[in-house]
Amino acid sequence: MVNLSELTHVIDLLERYAARSVIDRALLAAGLDRAMLGGTAGFIPYAAEAVVLEFVARAIGDRHLGARVGRDFDYSTYGAYSSYVLGAPDLATALDRGRRALSLTHPGSEIGLRETDNHLVVGRNSEGLSVIGHQHLDEGALFVIGHVVRHFLGADWRPDWAEIPNASPGEVAELSAFVGTAVRVDAMMPAVAVRRCDLAAINPGPPQPEKTISLEEMESLMGVSPVQTMQESVAQMLTIAGSTGLGSQEAVARLLAIGARSLQRALKAEGTSFRQVRLRFVEERARSLLFGTDMSIEEVGKALGYTEPRSFRRAFNEWTGLSPSAFRAGERAG
Repeated sequence: MVNLSELTHVIDLLERYAARSVIDRALLAAGLDRAMLGGTAGFIPYAAEAVVLEFVARAIGDRHLGARVGRDFDYSTYGAYSSYVLGAPDLATALDRGRRALSLTHPGSEIGLRETDNHLVVGRNSEGLSVIGHQHLDEGALFVIGHVVRHFLGADWRPDWAEIPNASPGEVAELSAFVGTAVRVDAMMPAVAVRRCDLAAINPGPPQPEKTISLEEMESLMGVSPVQTMQESVAQMLTIAGSTGLGSQEAVARLLAIGARSLQRALKAEGTSFRQVRLRFVEERARSLLFGTDMSIEEVGKALGYTEPRSFRRAFNEWTGLSPSAFRAGERAG
């Protein structure tokens, strides 16, 4: 999974290289649109980001679009996560912080570390990521990791070598020139080699003590929790799709990059179903909109997929024993 803040920034960066119409078609190919990206905290599967990058790369004929996006990426986009990592006293601690807190930006992924005699090879584990477009994510990861190292070692730092899982000889030569160092293939994950003697590099711009962020504070600051179950994943996708109408089971499955039957089986194994998860989501969303907005009862019903206000009122009464207007009045009075 990838944090929506990253995907939103990636879309902005893509507009440097491709027309808006091309990017819109790429989002559509991934089951997304721009309305899903704004104002919502949460996650989207890696596969969706990979599809967007691959679609745009093919449209403009750029085999290393992921590397360009990674080079341009603003690490501060990660918000509290970037502050936590770049606020470390030294490079070794920063890399360890990034590893421990990665679940708040990329649930299901991990930072991989491998020691050699003179280097620490730092990468993002992409094991099992075989979706179309994964090469763009791999190449982009080299630069995103590099942003952390350069904060401590300076803008001119280059890794002694870089590694990627696979690439053709021609692509390796192009990427090597792009990265500014030798690139090794057939690796377990995209990674860069940092000299062990550089790990003690002191932070050139440590934060003021009152601005220091702890790992425990990050979750609330970022407004997200790592997704752990399929039920939570479905609820997250329904939240994202909510800006354009509540998603069907098939639409949610596409967003999760799995088949509808696989989604059914996963939810059944957790003792629930898509219908039950969706009903809970709709009820919680209804309560939230009635309490936290000035939308009319009819507008709330439409936002939740009810074309007839009467149907929404009847459903809400079944959930709570109250009419929507009575619930709103009681909550606000309380």
